[in-house]
Amino acid sequence: MNPKSYICDKKTDIFLSIFLVLVTVWLLVIFKVNSAVTILIIGLMIVVEIIRFILDYRRRVAFYLSLLTNVERLDQAYLVLETMERPEFLEGRLLYDILYNINKSMVENVNSYSIKNKDFREYIELWIHEVKLPLSSISLKLHNLIDAESKRNSANIELYKKLQSEVRRIESFVDQVLYYSRSENAEKDYHITETELSKIIHDVAMDNRETIQENGIDLRIEHIENVVLNTDQKWFSFIIGQLISNSIKYKKDVGESYVRIYADTEGYITKISVEDNGIGIPESDRKRVFEKSFTGANGIGHAKSTGMGLYIVKTLCDKLGHRIYVESEFGEWTRFTIEVKKNDYFGVVNITNL
Repeated sequence: MNPKSYICDKKTDIFLSIFLVLVTVWLLVIFKVNSAVTILIIGLMIVVEIIRFILDYRRRVAFYLSLLTNVERLDQAYLVLETMERPEFLEGRLLYDILYNINKSMVENVNSYSIKNKDFREYIELWIHEVKLPLSSISLKLHNLIDAESKRNSANIELYKKLQSEVRRIESFVDQVLYYSRSENAEKDYHITETELSKIIHDVAMDNRETIQENGIDLRIEHIENVVLNTDQKWFSFIIGQLISNSIKYKKDVGESYVRIYADTEGYITKISVEDNGIGIPESDRKRVFEKSFTGANGIGHAKSTGMGLYIVKTLCDKLGHRIYVESEFGEWTRFTIEVKKNDYFGVVNITNL
């Protein structure tokens, strides 16, 4: 609020004040009041009106300027009333009370939404755990059927393998839903500890061994012995598993396909890379691969692509304090690299190249 805008807003009051002064002058002249007395009275009236407008302007400016400044400085602007006192002038008090009631209503709605969201998330997690039980049972039965049929060279073995592959796809999507539902509050679920990278990679490789074998992937694991990371084993295993799954999904249709996992250290940062010789990522898509639901040019030819896997990976890396980025040459190779910083609390992260 500047003086010009204040005067424009108060033009009616100023007009009435001027009219009052003129009427007073006219009455004093009509009643033939002494000229000196007339000048004194009019002078006092003008001074009083000017002081009244100045004081009113200053207190309004102080309130509105403080309001605007605090709103701009606060990350959560709805908390602005917590930084201010209730003003003395009527319009300010009315505005303060209105904002207070609006803020109160908003907080109540947000709390209600948070409770509903929490209940829904808990239900989803419970549903996922319930669904995973019959899926695991089906997968186990199919595995046994495949073993039995392979001994008899039955023609049904290909059908069972296809069904098993579809079951694994469903399990992968179910896991994505679970981790996505927790990603907004991942910090409440993970536990940072010193974790051996070799154990993580071994567990992930075992979980994905059938998919790796069926797709003819040469899994190359290098330079991961004696590497200790400060991370959450469960979350990091999911991240590595998603990167391997992504490499398999976008492998070339012809030729030998490999996925190479290796680690290196530079100062206080350990880098874990998942590299493949798949179809690669176009340069125009590389900056967007971690965006939610983004599938890019490669996704057009892959109906299995949802664009959620890498988004969840990026979200979890951010929550864990890790940095992830991608490098690629279209048609040749792709490499995802995760940077894990050393935490002084746990000690120095060591790595020994094999």
